[in-house]
Amino acid sequence: MTTRFKAKLLLASASALALVSVGAQAQEGGVTALEEIGVIGTTPLGGDDLSLDKVPANVRTLRSDDFRAVGATPTVQEQISRTTPSVNVTDVTGNPFNKEISFRGFVSSPTVGVPQGLAVYQNGVRLNEALGDTVNYDLIPQVAIERMDVWTNNPIFGLNALGGAFNFRTKSGFTFQGLELEGQIGSFGRYEGSGQWGTQVGPWAGYLSIEGARDGGWRDYSKSNLKRVFGDVGYKSDKAEIHLNFTYADTKLGVVGPTPFELLEQRRRNVYTGDQIIDNQMGMVNLEGKFEVTDAWSLQTNVYYRNFKRDGVDGNDTDLGPCENNPNFLCLEAGEFQNPDGSPVDENDKRLWLRDPVTGKRIRNKWFPDDEDDFGPGSTPGSIERSKIRAQQGGGTIQATNESEFFGRKNHFVVGVSYDYGKTDFDGWSEVCIIPGNLQCIGTGQDYVTRIPGGIAPVSITGTNQYLGLYASDTLDLTDRLSATLGARWNYANIKINDKGKFPPLNENGQPFGPGLDGTSKFDRFNPMAGLTYKFTPAITGYVSYSEANRAPTPLELGCANPAIPCPLEATLVSDPPLKQVVTRTGEAGLRGRHEFEGFALNWNASVYQANNKDDILSQASLNAGRGFFVNAGKTRRQGVEVSAQLMAERWSVYANYAYVDATFRKSINLFSPNNPNSEGYGEEEEEEDRVAAPAPALKDGEIRVKKGDRLTGIPDHQFKFGGAFRVTPQWTVGGDATIVSSQVYAGDESNQFKKLSGYALFNGNTSYQLTEQIRVFAGVKNIFDKKYETFGGFFETDDIGFLGLEDPRTLTPARPRQFYAGLNFRFNPPPPVAPLVTKY
Repeated sequence: MTTRFKAKLLLASASALALVSVGAQAQEGGVTALEEIGVIGTTPLGGDDLSLDKVPANVRTLRSDDFRAVGATPTVQEQISRTTPSVNVTDVTGNPFNKEISFRGFVSSPTVGVPQGLAVYQNGVRLNEALGDTVNYDLIPQVAIERMDVWTNNPIFGLNALGGAFNFRTKSGFTFQGLELEGQIGSFGRYEGSGQWGTQVGPWAGYLSIEGARDGGWRDYSKSNLKRVFGDVGYKSDKAEIHLNFTYADTKLGVVGPTPFELLEQRRRNVYTGDQIIDNQMGMVNLEGKFEVTDAWSLQTNVYYRNFKRDGVDGNDTDLGPCENNPNFLCLEAGEFQNPDGSPVDENDKRLWLRDPVTGKRIRNKWFPDDEDDFGPGSTPGSIERSKIRAQQGGGTIQATNESEFFGRKNHFVVGVSYDYGKTDFDGWSEVCIIPGNLQCIGTGQDYVTRIPGGIAPVSITGTNQYLGLYASDTLDLTDRLSATLGARWNYANIKINDKGKFPPLNENGQPFGPGLDGTSKFDRFNPMAGLTYKFTPAITGYVSYSEANRAPTPLELGCANPAIPCPLEATLVSDPPLKQVVTRTGEAGLRGRHEFEGFALNWNASVYQANNKDDILSQASLNAGRGFFVNAGKTRRQGVEVSAQLMAERWSVYANYAYVDATFRKSINLFSPNNPNSEGYGEEEEEEDRVAAPAPALKDGEIRVKKGDRLTGIPDHQFKFGGAFRVTPQWTVGGDATIVSSQVYAGDESNQFKKLSGYALFNGNTSYQLTEQIRVFAGVKNIFDKKYETFGGFFETDDIGFLGLEDPRTLTPARPRQFYAGLNFRFNPPPPVAPLVTKY
């Protein structure tokens, strides 16, 4: 354990002891502690409710009102981050609906190519996509969310639960009745509207939510449109509860991505190459049931089908340019590349091969470098990476829960089995484009390939996933205060890739340029867990736990693991060497408490954790601009401290939390980052003959040396969040919140030699007024002080678009400036009488 981490641990311990002291003083004063009514489902399927005080982990729950907080409706990612310790939101693509989440240094992202470390479920259905385990948060029906539980490392949640799991549960006609409509407008062309309706008639209930949003985007070419529908039909009797629910979502997102620092200095709205558009469609049907079999045994089950479509367009700069010996043809500028035998690459191999749109045959390209009448002065060649995903998923879970006594002690036992099947048809190809002065690619309609090793090739594959999980967990009350939990899950993954050869990259002799993608990979692992909880007082609980989890490489990672044949991570797969599965071992300890005294209520939690990864998977940039590959990066560690508290009274409520995340490499390794100014050979011009003849250096061109203890990229060390609300009158409420985030290492700077991306402090304010029992109006402002900041930074190749004359290798995604919003909420049935802000859970 490092000295720095020990200092943070001491700070957290002091904070925790101070909170314990407050609670003890309250109890000495004769105040009754909060009643223990908090329960939580301990599996993705739910229905196996266990007292929260017996869970040996820092589990947090967000309720429906949290996702529809006072003021503007935040995105799912923004709301999870707003109050949850150790959750950080990163805006890589420049779109509010497409942000990625980091929890304790483990990432859950919608971006294809980001290694995923969190499992996400909706009503027991795994939302991690079949191709790359990505999570499209824009497809989650936000209005319909009843609750979301944030779990730390827990193997019961299956593959990808390395850092934890997000478990969403939706509303039904049993939990929501009435009709509610809401609409709002905001800065940058933001319009949102939603409606939800629920009713119960005898044992039957129905629920329907509809929501839509349009965002004009504050940066160029970044508008978005969303449509989401969710419905549920339920039946409940004394012994059974059955639900049939469906979700449909259709979103189109302008994802403008990072922009070179020098262009942002000229104008914060600038974007760098385009268009970049993601078009998602998803439909899902889920049948779930809960059955009381006996007084002690119950059964929970579900079965689902999910259909997902994704079309991507990504206009990029590229290493294409006129051939050196014949400028009337295009070549891949491949000075850094070599043939497998180490010999220089012949110019004929560098030359692009285009597909004839009529015959479909590959033809040598002809270039038009001076056609300024059509494209304007300063035009340069580029590449549009196009991708198409068509995925179908299905499966189900069945589990049994027993609530009985074991040797006279309360015992909670769960056992279950889950099966998930996914089939993904994936097509990816590259199209030659022209990049004029506005940096928006103009497509030529011709896709292309190159014959150079490490070059460009299209692909058409079918990938199938079969995931099987067997799990069990038991929580036994050893004494009235001490409870023990033991559990385990066995995961099995069978991943098969079938190369359909729809777009075979053929040479002039009709032979494939490279190997095919066919292959089968199998992974399995037994992951144990164990934990203890102890009630020091009726209001204070301590816990300690150990758990293991794993994730298998995805079809995307398995198909893109060869640095000699890199791929654009939002587009093309290539043949590969094998990857190992990732295994995480996590230890956690903490204290939590709930107290009532003198008209106040206090909830608090303090915890420490350490998670060690073996064979962690990272994405790497290639020497070929815009492309990359995956590698096992040895051992990494995430460890940290979390402290949080919420104080509530009749008219006001405040909260604050602090998180420290120490995420480091635990083994020295050489990684590729060719655009990092500190990489080997950066900015050097060498003759290929000299490169071949020279002895092999310790670092290859484009590599950086990562040492044990270097920090992982994109993860801020410190986060401090606070906020509150005050009821000025029974009708009028004002509130606000703030997030303070420290600096972080640039993506691509795993060696930690470059200056860090600056931290930031963000402040928001809101207010609402209940005009009548049915009508509420609200307004607010985000980023009150119009802070200019970025949550993502990386590097790019400065000379790919020569006419710009850029020299600074930094590329950043700027965050949104100050924005205002206002809206109206109309509920047809009167709300309940205004209640105090104090709650019992």
